[in-house]
Amino acid sequence: MSFAFLTRAFGRDDPAGEVEEPGTAPARASRRDRRAGRADAVVTEALGQKVLHAFLQNRHQTLVPLTLNLRVLEPAQRDLVIQAMAAAFLAQGRRQDPAPVRDALARISAAEAERQRLDKALAAPLALGDLLDAILDADLGAYAYVASLLAVDQRRRVNQLYLAYLAERLGLAEDVVSSLHRRYRV
Repeated sequence: MSFAFLTRAFGRDDPAGEVEEPGTAPARASRRDRRAGRADAVVTEALGQKVLHAFLQNRHQTLVPLTLNLRVLEPAQRDLVIQAMAAAFLAQGRRQDPAPVRDALARISAAEAERQRLDKALAAPLALGDLLDAILDADLGAYAYVASLLAVDQRRRVNQLYLAYLAERLGLAEDVVSSLHRRYRV
């Protein structure tokens, strides 16, 4: 980050705060003014670096949804997220009681209509390839991953492999995936 960029960002043309008139020779600043300008530049640059560092450290918390709330999604988007939950649950291979999935659905603010959609999705799931293409088209990759994460037992190896496949297929970066795992650890 250069000093020129920061001075333009803060609306100053030069370090001493003086604007030169075109066609005139630059006035020679006193030694005190030059030191003050350098100190101002050092502080401005240090502040800019700290702001950039803070953004880079927390960018995944601000760029990736912090919570999955079905109420904020449109009905077609909700259906895709619920289909992703059902697909993840069914990918475990053995038939289990879907009660934990229903509990996870309740945690993400699902209404009765969404619970009924889950039962339908478990009874007649979409083909995984078609479902993932629809999720990508709707730009719901992170939401579908979180829903799948909530629907499975994360300790089982088969589920870990499914989630790895899902993250790769949805194009989620490794740091985004690890951030989601930290937030939705069950």
